[in-house]
Amino acid sequence: MKTILSHTTIISKTICARPAVAEQVSVYFGTSNNGIYISLFDTNTGDLSTPKLAAEIENPGFIVIHPNKKYIYTTTTGIADSKDGGVASLKINDDGTLTLINKQSSEGRNPCHINLDDKGKCLMVVNYSSGSIASYKINKNGSISKPITTHQHTGSGADSKRQKEPHPHSIFPNPSNTSAYVPDLGIDKIMIYKLDTQKAELIEAGSADIPGEKMGPRHLKWSKDGKHAYVLNELISKMTVFESDGRSGKLKYKDTLFTLSDKMNMEDMYGSEVRIHPNEKFVYAANRDTANQNRDSITVFSTFANNQGCQCIEITPAEVSLPRHFNIDPTGKWMLVGGQGSHDIAIFNINPDTGKLKFTSKKIPFKGSPICIEFLY
Repeated sequence: MKTILSHTTIISKTICARPAVAEQVSVYFGTSNNGIYISLFDTNTGDLSTPKLAAEIENPGFIVIHPNKKYIYTTTTGIADSKDGGVASLKINDDGTLTLINKQSSEGRNPCHINLDDKGKCLMVVNYSSGSIASYKINKNGSISKPITTHQHTGSGADSKRQKEPHPHSIFPNPSNTSAYVPDLGIDKIMIYKLDTQKAELIEAGSADIPGEKMGPRHLKWSKDGKHAYVLNELISKMTVFESDGRSGKLKYKDTLFTLSDKMNMEDMYGSEVRIHPNEKFVYAANRDTANQNRDSITVFSTFANNQGCQCIEITPAEVSLPRHFNIDPTGKWMLVGGQGSHDIAIFNINPDTGKLKFTSKKIPFKGSPICIEFLY
């Protein structure tokens, strides 16, 4: 197994310098409270250290790490004299703490997701409440430019409570960095934009409908070859799969899969996060039980990489309340699941041959609610 060296030393009230430890990587957590937190994760044992505050910042829900590993970008509500939300840039210090570089308006209300192209030239944000998106240029010092492009979504969906207006929920560039895709929960569409990374521009390029009503597309992940996009819907327990030729940027509907068994009661169940295993054989989807009936779970599917179509492999209890986000470590052996309701992190072992999950019985208490989990490696 390839040895992975940590980029940071975990912080504590008294910061003590120590050499990097083989098989340990840093993990950053975006939260719904007062800051971004950091832990060390041991990829040999599956042990996670107690999360410590890395930086105080207002409601840093979703975070993304720059490809050069020097900066972290986050959504935030801390923009003075503005009703809009914001985006912020922070420098990663040698001890793992973060130092604020600058902030910009998100050009809308309630920014809920943020992303970068794979070269780290263009930052993108979506604003859930105002139905808008924006793009920015990343400067050489890691700071965020003023907004380069903004777009306002329009329309509505069939759900009278959740789809009265647009609600873009996330944004993801394709692997070739030519287009960016925005699942919009409020209008049951994937909005498509041409991506110019040099100018940090997003240019309208059409959309793809989510087949069915009251689906509420939330998050999306691309296969490494850019042929398949796996879209997890929030309002119904289904995952929608699209295929793309990678050149035109258009999406073609391929399949819809239930994330829960037909024997389960799906009322008050909502999808949250979707991830593809590093070996590309499996895709995982998180299901949140808002009625608190112990139905929170992670569903495992095979991917289209095996040319046999997606098939449900298993549905595993999430071991937390409201698994809003989860991530897979760089070795592909472990999964960290964040409990928004239970305020903890559950650790699972992944069988790389079958994709199945096994709870390690390890749970780490978390101060506040973990909203986003990102490994630094």
